[in-house]
Amino acid sequence: MANKIILYILETDGTIPTYISDGGYLAKPNQNSSPQDFDLVGATIENSTQTGLREFETKQDLEDYASTFIPESQEEPIPDDGLRTTTTRSGLVAGVWAKKIE
Repeated sequence: MANKIILYILETDGTIPTYISDGGYLAKPNQNSSPQDFDLVGATIENSTQTGLREFETKQDLEDYASTFIPESQEEPIPDDGLRTTTTRSGLVAGVWAKKIE
């Protein structure tokens, strides 16, 4: 029972496509109108035939995509406590790729 890691956009009514089980990652602005104005990465439901806008075949493929718009590391505020944390692109990619079921 496998799933896929794919690039997708929201439906025209702003809902998540039914073939996505866990998504909304690595959001990248695109040229579409809201609510389809971001390309998103997510994991499909098991055994889905959907490939969205693009299927990421390997973790490196996903890393290469993310490197086009996410810096290797960036500081981000942690909500509500005023502290900051550093997030790495590799860590974000690893977290998304971990959703892949072989």
